[in-house]
Order: sequence, then structure tokens, then C-alpha cells
Amino acid sequence: MLDMIRNDSSQVINESVPHIHAKAMEMKKLYRKIDKLETFVKMIGNNVAGMEEQIIKAESDLGNFPNTLKKLLYTINVPSFLNKSSSSRQNQALYEPLDLFKTEDYFPCLDQGQCM
Repeated sequence: MLDMIRNDSSQVINESVPHIHAKAMEMKKLYRKIDKLETFVKMIGNNVAGMEEQIIKAESDLGNFPNTLKKLLYTINVPSFLNKSSSSRQNQALYEPLDLFKTEDYFPCLDQGQCM
């Protein structure tokens, strides 16, 4: 009985522990990838929130026309003497786009065909 317990213990120590250790190392790599992905998703969320703020500001500054009216106005070429309001709009703050991320900066391996 004692020999059987010793054999089981040595089998656990010699076979199972190295296997468990190897799996733990794989999990650490996976956890690092998940942390990087969470950071990336948070950064994208911040970019989207910033763009939404700009859209809300632009809509409040320029007024919120119905979409069909917007499309109609943009397709019609109005002579410049009728377009007096455009010069007053140019005096307003100019649109400055946000600095957006580049996916290649976070996933450089996309160029090589494999990732992470």
C-alpha cells in the first residue's frame, strides 16, 4: 500500500506538475493578450465618445436639419450671392478632427498575416 502511494506521488510530481506549470505559463500569455485587448477596446471607446461629442456640438452649432432636407441642400448648387450665411459660418470655429488610432500600431502582425 505504501509503495502504491509513493508511485502515485512520484507520478504526480514527475508528470502532472510539469504539465500544470506549462499550462499556467500559457494562461499568463493569454491573460496578457486579454489585458492588451481590454486597453485597446477602452481606447476605441474613448475615440468614439470624442467623435460623438463633436457630432453633438456640430449639430447644435449648425442646427439639426432633417436628413432629406440636408441631402437636398447639398445636391443643389446655390449661386454665391445667395449664399451669404456661408461667410458667417466660416467665422465660427473650424472643425478639427480627433487624432484617431491606427490598427497597425496595435496589431503590427496584421501586415505579416499572423497576429499576437
